[in-house]
Amino acid sequence: MAVRNWQLAMPTPECYWINRVLFDVHHKDGHLQRYLDNPVDYMKDISLPTEVKHLIRDNAIGQLYLAGANPYLLRAHALGVRMPEDAFLRSLRAVGSEASHG
Repeated sequence: MAVRNWQLAMPTPECYWINRVLFDVHHKDGHLQRYLDNPVDYMKDISLPTEVKHLIRDNAIGQLYLAGANPYLLRAHALGVRMPEDAFLRSLRAVGSEASHG
């Protein structure tokens, strides 16, 4: 993923859909359980490339940030799926130098 949406003045449609999935999972009744039961099935009708869906499914927080996910939605997602704090921070730190050197 060469494009870093979080650096663009206008987010791409892909960026919108990443954020939409993260928002819906944690703000709509029943969506979190559906997502936890089967994230691939949950996202089957979402207009995102398979590789991006896998980032969401795998809770790849750092890569999702670089792909354009809103940091507040990422934090809510990590909390909602009960991701351990150290795993959340490790994922962000792993892409920290990539983000600062874009």
